Amino acid sequence: EDTAALEKAASTSNATKPLDPRQLKPDSIETERITTILDETITKLELSSLIRPIINGLDIFADMLGPEITNKLIEHKKLSNEIEHLLASSEEGDTVRAEEQQGSLYSLEQCFKRSVRDILRLLLANPSLCCALKQESWARESPAEEFIQTFREFRNLMLERLLTSPKEKEERIRFMQDISLQIKKTSETVRVLKAEVAAAIQTREEEIDKRVNMVQDLKNSMQDVTEESKANIQQIEQEGKKQQEEELEAFQARSARLEEEAQELEAQAYALLVEHRASEMALRKRICRAEMEISNWVQKYDADMAEKQ
Repeated sequence: EDTAALEKAASTSNATKPLDPRQLKPDSIETERITTILDETITKLELSSLIRPIINGLDIFADMLGPEITNKLIEHKKLSNEIEHLLASSEEGDTVRAEEQQGSLYSLEQCFKRSVRDILRLLLANPSLCCALKQESWARESPAEEFIQTFREFRNLMLERLLTSPKEKEERIRFMQDISLQIKKTSETVRVLKAEVAAAIQTREEEIDKRVNMVQDLKNSMQDVTEESKANIQQIEQEGKKQQEEELEAFQARSARLEEEAQELEAQAYALLVEHRASEMALRKRICRAEMEISNWVQKYDADMAEKQ
């Protein structure tokens, strides 16, 4: 409904549409005169802002400007230097001298203003020179550029008001009231939506905080489990190392005992070997004697048998 009301208010009259100053044409002598004065003022402001850059490049533009304008610019530069020097010196003088300098400064300012008017009059008398100077790429100071732009906006606003009829003005006011009402309603809707968004954001932040706390608890639990696991692993390693050392000591003791037993058995085996070798030698001697006796008996037997035969 609000959108339809806006569309209806916008279509009631062309006066509700913003006016483009470039498309406006003065419809009365008074409007034309005011517009001409404003345009001339803008031109003078633009040329005034170019005086300092022109003076700085006077050697380059002397031929274009001519001797009369050049001399005026030189005099203007001298006045500017005198004013700057007087302002710098007035900060260090006493009270009496400051009053004298204030009077001199006022006189110089009047001369400075007349010099600006004379330069502008000479420049405006030569339209082709003005066009040529405007086409040069000048770097205006920021305050001057802002003031000229503001004055242009003032000129456009003044022309727009001069060309707006009372009926169009009423319709424009009514349209602006409708717009204000719509803006108020929209602002209220935006406020409610902002409150809802803020509540949703707060709920979301609380939920995020809960999840962050949950994650932090899990991290702490994992850290505790990790530390406990490390402690258990360290304890198991210590117990395993202790058990390994005990088993190694037991193994070394058993090995030493078995080595002693092996040495004892080796000694016993060596003793038995020596004993068995002695017994074997004795038996071999007995066997040799027995074999010799048997051989002797056999020979005796053979001899007896041969004798009997």
